[in-house]
Order: sequence, then structure tokens, then C-alpha cells
Amino acid sequence: MKLTKPKIFLGISLAFLSLQAFFGALCGYFLTKFLAGKEAGQPGKIKSLIFEIKNWRVHLHHWLIALGLLNVFLFWSPPFFSQFSFGFLGGIVFQGISCYPDWYKVVVKIK
Repeated sequence: MKLTKPKIFLGISLAFLSLQAFFGALCGYFLTKFLAGKEAGQPGKIKSLIFEIKNWRVHLHHWLIALGLLNVFLFWSPPFFSQFSFGFLGGIVFQGISCYPDWYKVVVKIK
């Protein structure tokens, strides 16, 4: 696994903000890296959520689900949700966007 300079720089800057969030982001990133497919289009250890509606395929990427949960918990702020949890979800989002070239393809027309 190759870590580029921007990823390392982002990790170091996050560590200055909060160590809990930093360790959460590391755990989220590496757990998702382990469970997700090696490359775009390959199945991972956990099945993707893909729906077909008429001529359209909707792929709820893991980063999109984590981003939705992150937004919900940012506004709701339950007491059990710690900085580690915010970092964990952020690590999942970062892994999904930085490791796959098709991260933005959520809704695709079926040929």
C-alpha cells in the first residue's frame, strides 16, 4: 500500500486537532481498506448497496453512507458519539474518495 504525501500531510494536521479523531480516522481508513474491494468494480468482503430502478443503477458507496451518517450525527450530536467516531466516519469517507476513480458515480444509466 502506497501512502502519498497529501494523505500523510492530512493525517498529521488532523493529529494536531484531536488525537481521538486522528486514531478514529486511521481505524476507519484501514478497516475500510481491508473490507472494501481492491479496485473499483471488484467486490469486497461486504456487499455493496446497489439498486436498479427502471433504466438506472443507484450505487450507495460506503463513503456516501458514512457521509450521510456523519451529517446526521453532526446535527443531532448524541452524547455517546465521540471525536473518535467522527474521525472513524471521516476515515471511511476519505478512503472511499481517495482510493477509487469512480467514487462520484452514484447514479448511472443502464445501457
